[in-house]
Amino acid sequence: MKSSKSNLPELLAPAGDWETLKVGVAAGADAVYVGGKLFSARRFAINFDRDELAEAADYLHLRGRKLYVTVNTLIKQEEIDDLLNYINFLSKIGTDAVILQDLGALYLIRTYWPQLPVHASTQMTVHDGAGVRMLQKQGVERVILSRELSWEEIKAICEENQVEIEVFVHGALCVAYSGACLFSSLVGGRSGNRGRCAQPCRLTYTLYQAADHGRLLPVSEKEKHLLSPKDMALITAIPQLIESGVSSLKIEGRMKGPEYVGTVVNSYRKALDRYGEAPEQFRVLREELNALNTVFNRGLSSGYFLGDLGPLLISPDRPNNRGRFIGRVKMYDERRKRCLVKLEEELRAGDGVEVWVKVGGRVGTIVEDLTVNGKKVEAAPAGLEVWFALPQKVKPGDRVFLTSSQRLREKIQQMMRSDYSGSKLPCDLQVKVGPGEPLVFTMEGLGEKVVVTSAEKAQAAKKHPLTEEILYNHLTRLGETPFRAASFTTVIEGEPILYYSQLNQVRREAVARLSEKILAPHRRPPIDLWPVKNQVEEASVPQKRTGPSFLTVFAGNLDLLKVALAAGIPKVIFGGESFTPGFRWTKEYLGTAVELSRKAGAQAIIALPRITREREKKAITNFIRVSHDLQPDGFLLSHLGSLQMVRDHSDLPIYANHSLHFFNPFTLKLLYNQGIAGLTLSPELSKGEVFALIDCQEFGGVEVELLVFGALELMISQYCPVGAWDGGKKPQACPRPCRQRRYFLRDRKNIDFPVLVDEFCRMHLLNSRYLSLLRELNALKDKRLSLRLELRHQDPEEAAKVIQLFQQGLAGGGTEEDQSLLESLLGQGLTRGHFYRGVE
Repeated sequence: MKSSKSNLPELLAPAGDWETLKVGVAAGADAVYVGGKLFSARRFAINFDRDELAEAADYLHLRGRKLYVTVNTLIKQEEIDDLLNYINFLSKIGTDAVILQDLGALYLIRTYWPQLPVHASTQMTVHDGAGVRMLQKQGVERVILSRELSWEEIKAICEENQVEIEVFVHGALCVAYSGACLFSSLVGGRSGNRGRCAQPCRLTYTLYQAADHGRLLPVSEKEKHLLSPKDMALITAIPQLIESGVSSLKIEGRMKGPEYVGTVVNSYRKALDRYGEAPEQFRVLREELNALNTVFNRGLSSGYFLGDLGPLLISPDRPNNRGRFIGRVKMYDERRKRCLVKLEEELRAGDGVEVWVKVGGRVGTIVEDLTVNGKKVEAAPAGLEVWFALPQKVKPGDRVFLTSSQRLREKIQQMMRSDYSGSKLPCDLQVKVGPGEPLVFTMEGLGEKVVVTSAEKAQAAKKHPLTEEILYNHLTRLGETPFRAASFTTVIEGEPILYYSQLNQVRREAVARLSEKILAPHRRPPIDLWPVKNQVEEASVPQKRTGPSFLTVFAGNLDLLKVALAAGIPKVIFGGESFTPGFRWTKEYLGTAVELSRKAGAQAIIALPRITREREKKAITNFIRVSHDLQPDGFLLSHLGSLQMVRDHSDLPIYANHSLHFFNPFTLKLLYNQGIAGLTLSPELSKGEVFALIDCQEFGGVEVELLVFGALELMISQYCPVGAWDGGKKPQACPRPCRQRRYFLRDRKNIDFPVLVDEFCRMHLLNSRYLSLLRELNALKDKRLSLRLELRHQDPEEAAKVIQLFQQGLAGGGTEEDQSLLESLLGQGLTRGHFYRGVE
């Protein structure tokens, strides 16, 4: 097996500010991704303003690196004008690609900036080959896959598609599928889809099991970080990553600083280069693993890449930096406030340490006054016992962790120097000089070459002629420039002499001309936005949507479907995941559901699961074929892969679920050619945003649906806390307690969130309160909307009463009294979600 650096995947570094960007380059990143002040999914990072983005593009291009800019939030209709201006600017400065979540933004960029490469963000929730294929057809150059995929799945996706594939290899893991999480949005009012995630998943929860007489029994230890994954680290899996065929290895961390980014990038750079030189001898060095364990981490794991880890995926004891274990406390001197530690790893003065005490949490300090046998030292190796100052009491046996390293900080400080060689582009320099001729200086880098001649001719020297040493000292003095001399060749004929000022001028001119020659191909002329904005405004021209609205029921089983049809519901949805113990949507049950719907004169829509991984392709393909043969009135689809798979095997109408995030009319424009008959609006839209959107001309020809009742899904996760904490095993060996009992996650405020597990062992976390727009039906009844009741989780008797209340509301009720009846029926308070508050 042979490899080389030229065919290694790209190493992609994060940067939330200028210092971190420079360190990422110095550490060996091939490309850097950053966010601007607009439309960035890391709104709380420092990020880059426009001048800084332009400077960053030049800085990277002059060093042979690439700049990717995140535009990875959902775009509201009123933000389209700002988006157009921003994309035009990013294209002009030579951005190598924009990273997108919003499908409407993808439509606009492919329409008006076809030369600007687009990378599909992991926020698009692409987790199968069909989703990649769909985006490839839309002109996407690269797809960033969901972090839940195994390397076998990634390899299969790479083999069946031509676009570049990017995967995360290091850093924080979201517990939910990215782009499929409304936890922060619905609970805290801060939307992850808008770059404002408050990370409620990192807080403490207790898993409870429902017992007899309404009692809840704790399953896990109380108030643990049950939804907080360890960080991902795939440095040891570099051979599998390369074998899978991925194009880019992405490091997470735009909220992290230079020390973290520099250390992680440098560790992966060295490991990748070592693999490129000798794949068969590849190994990760201990010093690299130590470095990764020293900078910020919550504990490290392989995530899902090497298979589902079950409980080992999670770091239940702490959601923040863990550090690296380096020894145990031997004793504590209370009078002198000093601690004696037996080291298992080196410790240096200036290192940050944290002692995990048995009672009272953790005690941290920066190591000062480090002594061994009474003698002050700057560093102590493993095996020694050392004293250092510690302000709080600890006990013998307490564990000591290294949380920051003075050695690593010094290394990063070196990388931040302007003359650090790793930050410069290696160039080949050649000079030729002889009496009676101008000096000719050639500078070559990144495949570009410039030739500069001196303004004056060299003269014959009477004494002190030019030597190779003099020429080298003056012409390789590249200092603050982006370049360094990789080679220097001289041709000296005779004994010439030339003023040193001429040498310096030639060097400066060569640097300027080479810089301009390297940068020129990256810059693109901006487009005239006037006609573009006119066309965009035409798509948003109001066309008041009127007509009677009607109720739609999403039924979780046949009993619920029968209740809906008996109540005269004109449209029913069924299929998808099964949450009813002992029930699955088999061919027979689907056939019965379609037949019952036809007899009742109702539209029958078959739903596909929210997530359909590559490893489930065979089963999902069979499900689609079986469903097509039953000839329902359409499919409800929740992600791009499902859409592509249905189009591969069926010509039936498609209804796009809210998880495809219809925030602006251009998302519909992108999907319209796929045969979209209807769509469900995002539950993150406010009333005003909903009404503005449905009045757009684009929405006039399709059915528009709005969620008006149900326990909304806060997240979908490949990690199952029920299996982890009650089953106690990895998914493959889980006894499936979820099929016998009901479970809840209780937060610190004693609020309970229902936990459901589908047949694919994916966890669906539901909101603690039901969404109800019962009182808003009067404003919705004449908008020609499908008003969806999510009744997948009710019992039939309760569902019948919910339907009756909403039918009365649509007929002119929806009073406070009706709302109180609904609350009493459900035994809990209700929420109107974002209908009035929206998301920022």
